[in-house]
This record gives sequence, structure tokens and C-alpha cells, in this order.
Amino acid sequence: MAKITKKGLWIEISSLNPEDKKNYIRSGIFILLSSSLLGIHLAHIGFLGDEALREPIISEPWLMAVRILTIVGFFIGAYFYKLFFETQDDLFKGYHNAGLLGGSYGFLIFGLLLTVLSPYFNYSPNFYEFFIAFAAGSAGGGYYFYKKYLA
Repeated sequence: MAKITKKGLWIEISSLNPEDKKNYIRSGIFILLSSSLLGIHLAHIGFLGDEALREPIISEPWLMAVRILTIVGFFIGAYFYKLFFETQDDLFKGYHNAGLLGGSYGFLIFGLLLTVLSPYFNYSPNFYEFFIAFAAGSAGGGYYFYKKYLA
């Protein structure tokens, strides 16, 4: 079973059995590769209100392939994470759910504040700002679970 470390922000990979370790690492590899491809996409459309690249890195047919590979890679990573998750104990599943719940709160609270305040700053938030709000809330949820049940 996965040992939760780093104050609820990480799990100790060496605590996993070989099959779980393999699925967890595969999931991480596909997520990392897909995130790298997502960075190429973001450079072409702009990120957090920045302007898009004036000189594209790659041409349009290849950019479409990058976008498709990004989505496929995230789905493959999610599949391997599902295989890993199904074999974990109730403590880890509670930690996982606390992280997702914290992410939902982050999305609602920070996202709502961002949306309500954006007209006053002449700013139009997009998906990526809301995802950052989710990620911050998810880290908070993992930390809360760690403090309440493990520390």
C-alpha cells in the first residue's frame, strides 16, 4: 500500500508492490509526456493572458497531431492510475478523495473570486487559470488530510 509522505503532497514509491509501482510510474510518464506536449500547445495559443507565439514552433498539421497525442497520452496515464488506485487501501483512497475535494473547493472558491473580480481588472480568465485554482485546492486538501489523519 502507498505510504503518504511530504505532508500529504507525495507518496513513497518504494512502499509500493512491483505491479503498483509499475502502474504508478507508467501513469506518471504518460502524464509528464502529455504535459510537455500541452506546453507546446499553450505556447501557440497563449497562457495566462500572454500573447501567443508570433513565429510558431511547428506548423499546423503537426500541431494538430501534438494536440491529439496530448489528449491520448492523458487518457493512457489516467488508465494506468486507475489500475494503481484500485489496488490501494481505504486510507489512500480517503487521501485521494480529500485531494479531489480540496481541488473542487479550490476551483469553486478561487475560480469564483477570479470570475467575479476579473471585470474590474479587465481580464478574461480561461481554463488554465481555473486548473491552477484546482491544483492549489488539491494540494491543500492533501495537506489537510495528512494533518488530520497522519501527523
